[in-house]
Amino acid sequence: MRTGEGSDKKRQDQGFSLVELLVVISIIMTMTGITVIGMGSYRGKVTERQTRDVANELVVAQTAQQTKPGDFTASLVQDDQHYWNLVITRLMDGEELPSEFERKRLGSANSLRITDDSGRTLSEDADGSYKSWRFDRESGACVQGAGSIMFTGSGKTFRLTVYEATGRVEVRTVYSGR
Repeated sequence: MRTGEGSDKKRQDQGFSLVELLVVISIIMTMTGITVIGMGSYRGKVTERQTRDVANELVVAQTAQQTKPGDFTASLVQDDQHYWNLVITRLMDGEELPSEFERKRLGSANSLRITDDSGRTLSEDADGSYKSWRFDRESGACVQGAGSIMFTGSGKTFRLTVYEATGRVEVRTVYSGR
């Protein structure tokens, strides 16, 4: 038997040392932590995008009201799967017409909470909407729905404000869970 040959075989049978095992576990924990932090940041950005989507669609409805025939209304509704949607409808000569604007799907009511400015849950109106906006044809002023609502999801809250006099739409961060 050669010297050291038995010690190599004995070393192979032992498996991982405690130090090696601790190093592997610490690497896995570090990678998991980075992933979790990254996902939280991503989800907060989703809530911001959803709020900005509503703001952009309100500007579209305001512009359509001022430039196209008919009366346009933008409404927050929930579908059968309890997803928040923003729908722009057009009423002309007392008849609701198909709109060239698509329904904008925002997010699940389980992950996106939309409340009034004081934090109360929005209630459903008789027409099935939770919040509606209409704008004046001449001035662009908000004649229905002016004020603020809050969008909360994944530790971030954004305030969407529509100003009555000008119809201007503004999005601001209220709380960022950092």
